[in-house]
Amino acid sequence: MTIKGRGLVWLGLGLTALVVVTVVPIVHFYQGYWTRLESLPQMVVSREQRHKGQWVRLSRVSLWVPRALIATEDRTFSSNLGVSFEGIVRSLLVDLHTHQFTQGGSTLTQQLARDMLLTPVKKFRRKVSEALLALMITALYSKRQILAMYLNEVYLGAGAYGVKAASQVYFGLAPQQLSLPQAALVAGLPQAPSADDPLRHFARAKQRQFEVLVSMVQDNMISQRTARQAYRAPLALRPVNNRSTPR
Repeated sequence: MTIKGRGLVWLGLGLTALVVVTVVPIVHFYQGYWTRLESLPQMVVSREQRHKGQWVRLSRVSLWVPRALIATEDRTFSSNLGVSFEGIVRSLLVDLHTHQFTQGGSTLTQQLARDMLLTPVKKFRRKVSEALLALMITALYSKRQILAMYLNEVYLGAGAYGVKAASQVYFGLAPQQLSLPQAALVAGLPQAPSADDPLRHFARAKQRQFEVLVSMVQDNMISQRTARQAYRAPLALRPVNNRSTPR
């Protein structure tokens, strides 16, 4: 990590601590959410059932999917505490400059907390709550458990909640059958699942796929040659008129 990067981390830690102390009553927050967090896996299953989805074990998902997601959404996932303090300070600086909450900066764990327990409205207090909940989730669950919950609850467009539904809707495949090109496409969807729907907005989806592949190269997950081959490879997308309800 560069000196600048370490500086951002420490600045993020300081700002986060200050915000937490001044904005959120910690004891009340802890008491209000801990019981719900203990039943988070069951909440994810219930969410899927409401959307006619079905839980899939992490071992039944192509390894390319979590790798691509981590590369593009949360590079420090395996080592962070549920939040990226560097990401927090970067997003805060941009938000302060633009005078609006435009930046993400959320880890996979924060996204899980937001999707399951908070509202999508970008407000300062919600961002603080999201970070606190992510810390609590990390204390309760292993990284594999967190990743499994995220992959099963995340909205991926076209009415598909979770990677199993998305695999069926877009490719007619089980999630363990997804190739690198297909996994990179799916991993690019969480930021704008409807706008990047590959069956309706193919060019946008391909651009996101390219960004994911570049991130994987930068993280030394794949070579530049493999990324180029993946980008050029056919995706075998299902025609729009063959799209069915996820099940």
